Amino acid sequence: MKRSPSLEDALEGAVAAGLQSQLGDAAGVVSVFLDPGIAVSKPDSYVKSLSKILPTGTTVETVVTSICQRLYEDLGLRFQEREGWRLSDYVNDATGKVESAGDYKEASKSFRRAAEDYRLAAQKIPGLSFVLTELASYMDAWSIIGEARSLHQDEHYVAAGENYAKAADILKASKSRTHFSKHYEACSLLEKGEAHSSMEEPEASIKSFKTAVEAFRQSKTELENLLAQDAASQERQDLQKWVEITRSRERYCLGRAELEEARILDKKGDEEGSSARYRSASQRFQELASESQTDQARWELETLALSCHAWAEMKEAEAGASPELYAEASDLFSKVEKITPRKRFRLLALASSSMCKALEAGTRFRRTRNTQLYSEIKKSLETATDYYQAAGGLQNAADWTRATGKLFDALVYLTDAAVERDSRRKTELFQLAEKHLEIAARLYGQAGFTVKRDQAVQLLKRAREDMELLMSPIEALAQTPALTGVAVAPVSLVREKTFGLERVDAANIVGNPNLSQRNVSIGSELTLELEIANVGKTPATLTRLENIVEEGLELIRQKTSYPVENNTFDMKGKRLDYLKTLTVKVPLKATRKGTLELRPRIFFRDEKGVHGSYDFDPTSLTIRELGISGWLKGPK
Repeated sequence: MKRSPSLEDALEGAVAAGLQSQLGDAAGVVSVFLDPGIAVSKPDSYVKSLSKILPTGTTVETVVTSICQRLYEDLGLRFQEREGWRLSDYVNDATGKVESAGDYKEASKSFRRAAEDYRLAAQKIPGLSFVLTELASYMDAWSIIGEARSLHQDEHYVAAGENYAKAADILKASKSRTHFSKHYEACSLLEKGEAHSSMEEPEASIKSFKTAVEAFRQSKTELENLLAQDAASQERQDLQKWVEITRSRERYCLGRAELEEARILDKKGDEEGSSARYRSASQRFQELASESQTDQARWELETLALSCHAWAEMKEAEAGASPELYAEASDLFSKVEKITPRKRFRLLALASSSMCKALEAGTRFRRTRNTQLYSEIKKSLETATDYYQAAGGLQNAADWTRATGKLFDALVYLTDAAVERDSRRKTELFQLAEKHLEIAARLYGQAGFTVKRDQAVQLLKRAREDMELLMSPIEALAQTPALTGVAVAPVSLVREKTFGLERVDAANIVGNPNLSQRNVSIGSELTLELEIANVGKTPATLTRLENIVEEGLELIRQKTSYPVENNTFDMKGKRLDYLKTLTVKVPLKATRKGTLELRPRIFFRDEKGVHGSYDFDPTSLTIRELGISGWLKGPK
């Protein structure tokens, strides 16, 4: 059973108090010949030695019971005498109860009360004055450490760091616990890292965490040196546990530094680098979670690990413009919300899940310009903003979601303006787009996302350029090729990419469907023409084309240029490089009356084997009966 330093000191104090209650003035004499501190490192060996020097008429069992009663009382625990239990059994039981309770405030009060008792005892027992006075100092340190842990739990990291530094100073001045001072100096630096992170100061946070890593390594070296010098099995076991604790905290700080580095890379627009850091941090936290000895430590680390995994998926989704990865990230954040019992983290997980849903729909909107997705995007972004604000202290995150909402507002206005014929209405739409882009750029800048800010500024520049065109005479507008180019969907999508709507590093397929006829008679032949382009910088390999035949249509297989199975085209691994295009013609025959909506979907993969898909805009087709004259003439 792991025993914390605070419990070790409580035990040492309980030994002195137990001896005093049973032996009176003789307790001082006993302590001169047998150091009470031995009970901390070797409890059962201490009892064995104690039995040899106790005054006549005093049993060692009675003294042990008195010591354990005082230990439990000082720790605020109910004592129950157990048959056959040794001193080490009681110590392990008390350790388990204190550690599982996790109530650091109450533990801190217990240690403070013990320190006061030990000082009073030092005045009454001159022979143990030095030991008790130093023990009181130890208890002061552990009381402060308990307060630090409580402050950390309440996310008051600055105050927690100050308390750990105070505890380290007390331990440094002690006679036999100086080797713990470096450990708590490192804990103070760890808290500073957490504080800078909570204030969204990642550079300062990284510096603190990396300094803490070095301090934990120094502490670990000191402990290992002590471990090499002491051959006693119990002491070796305790020191080895402290080496493991220190190593775990060192690894935790490494993971936290990686997490902060991922955030910096995110703000700089390096999606791949950010994703890699998040994944590395997630792996560290998951390994630590699997080694955790308490439920609280386990869920905290699992929350971090799962959150980092979700953030990594988000960055890959952004790099690859993948709605599927955004959906996966949303699901991961939903899992985080279910495993963490703390309200604030639940709110953060819900906010992140909603944000990913918005980005999933937003990615589809960017590809298709389907304004039916607009309400879904806005609803999810507003939900995310509400959750971020409810969580408190996350203004940058709230600004980011608000800015993204304004960005999508502007995109919808630009989309509508591109197809609007009335010049006055077109001007109004561009002015609305300009206003929302200005707000988006400002909010992105406030949140520290400079790449996103620059994207909004580029879009603003484009909107202003198009507005200048609108100020020209209508006759001139009719002769302007640029305006026509903006209105063509595939070209417009490529232009949006190059103007920085998102940073594309992975393969990204987009396309546009065209029907040779939209109103046909039963028996007529028509062609669905799919224009496909790769707007990602990584080559794409096309794998298959689905959803090309609906009920009421029949594929004319002898006219197809691709292998077909179950109405699915095998694209034969057709490779598309950056900005390269491909036209796929699907010959069809109308077989049944009705109004249909074709929704083709093409699947692809990038050079790393990561799969993706693209849904073309729905295309309507009306099939009518021939009628008498039609039957006489036959289908066209």
